[in-house]
Amino acid sequence: MEKNIDPCIIIIFGATGDLTNRKLLPALYKLEFESLLHKESKIIAFARKSKDNEQFRKESLKAIKNFSKFKVNNEVWKRLSNKIVYHQSEFQDIKGYNKLKNLIKKICSKSSGKCNRIFYLAAPPSFFEVIINNLKKSGLAISEKSWSRVVFEKPFGHDLKSAKKLNKAIKKAFKENEIYRIDHYLGKELVQNLLVLRFANSIFDPIWNKKYIDHVQITVAEDLGVETRGNYYDKSGALKDIIQNHMMQLIVLTAMEPPVSLDADDVREEKVKVLRSIRAFTLKEVSKIAVRGQYGSGTINNKRVKAYREEDKIEKNSNTETFAALKLNIDNWRWLNVPFYLRTGKRLKERVAEINIVFKQNPGILFNEHVKNIEPNMLIVRIQPEEGISLQFSAKIPGKKMIVDNVRMDFCHECKFGPNTPDAYERLLYDVMIGDQTLFTSWDMVEHSWKIVDKISKAWKNGKVTSYNAGSWGPKEADVLIEKDKRKWYKPQKSIYSTLLQNSTTQ
Repeated sequence: MEKNIDPCIIIIFGATGDLTNRKLLPALYKLEFESLLHKESKIIAFARKSKDNEQFRKESLKAIKNFSKFKVNNEVWKRLSNKIVYHQSEFQDIKGYNKLKNLIKKICSKSSGKCNRIFYLAAPPSFFEVIINNLKKSGLAISEKSWSRVVFEKPFGHDLKSAKKLNKAIKKAFKENEIYRIDHYLGKELVQNLLVLRFANSIFDPIWNKKYIDHVQITVAEDLGVETRGNYYDKSGALKDIIQNHMMQLIVLTAMEPPVSLDADDVREEKVKVLRSIRAFTLKEVSKIAVRGQYGSGTINNKRVKAYREEDKIEKNSNTETFAALKLNIDNWRWLNVPFYLRTGKRLKERVAEINIVFKQNPGILFNEHVKNIEPNMLIVRIQPEEGISLQFSAKIPGKKMIVDNVRMDFCHECKFGPNTPDAYERLLYDVMIGDQTLFTSWDMVEHSWKIVDKISKAWKNGKVTSYNAGSWGPKEADVLIEKDKRKWYKPQKSIYSTLLQNSTTQ
């Protein structure tokens, strides 16, 4: 349901950075295009570089043209441009925050007088605590007759200890219902569709449990390397960069119980219950449930790529993992003894994110000989690069002989709804403006996911990382992890519609 949008001032810290250019500015343009930014709203770009309003607006237009999915409409840009104000200051300089406070008062006095504020921290995580402390010292965090909200990008800390320290600082300035911890994966349409798939369809609800599901596989793979993120990534690795946030979110959405309602608190409560139910493991047991690897040189898309340790800003003897695979169990009534296998990595064979719900095989009575060499029934949720849902089952191949093969029913998201579905950041920014925390991470979730990841990280601290070839599906140890349970990783499958479309364009 559409909600009324209040006028607000969106203050972006780190407004000249990559995140702002690639994601936030195109998202704000689309919101303006759809008239979802209040006419009296303003955008204050807070950054360290010295420039004026006109310079920043020109750079913003260039970024929107480069990274938006849509051709820029001059009238829409004019409206958005008039909302943008540039404010130069160092993040550590309290004088800059006092000047910002005066600027906000000046803007509010010219409009309705409402000073609703969104503080969006698109700055490097090392500045989070500095910015929060200065917002508190300057009185900007305090709201009278209006609301204040603060938005954080991941990573939220680099371990549980640092996350707690950061959260403590934030709680001194903002209440929990004012804190929006962003995980852009939750803004993706197919991730949101998981709740609808599970709880709005009577055909799936009765079979979504240990009686019918054999196991769950979640893959988040990238064919790219570390690109320009070497400094950050070498301190983080795949475990903290992807599993601690994105993949934990995918687990809880797949495994959670139906919430009492779609209110944010009810949805988030059920998510946290899943993390609390993940089977505890000791440091010694980590080697049995977790595998890590680091990419060497190899070939991707017929192009030779260099090894991780040869990348820019990477230590030559780095032990950081670029691949991680886990086996987790959820010890509750629904999922007892149904393993969840996770794998993520860089420089893998292709870019893909999907969830495979693998169903148990029927008792081998009638068609045992015919189905023993084919894949089991599966529900495949494709998150990227092409969004969709496939149901894989067995069918007879036409002919005189009884030959059974896999077939699929396919839902192609773009085929049904077109290519112009909202970007994750459009949805998440809109939700911040209307005060909906459903798609944002609660502190309880952050805390419990760090508890799991910290233990694995500690076990890996002094061990050696295994190498794998760029362009492969990761180290052989990841295959062993799942094969010792008499299972295997399933290769990602493209939508039937995209395959047909690709074939038609090449003919």
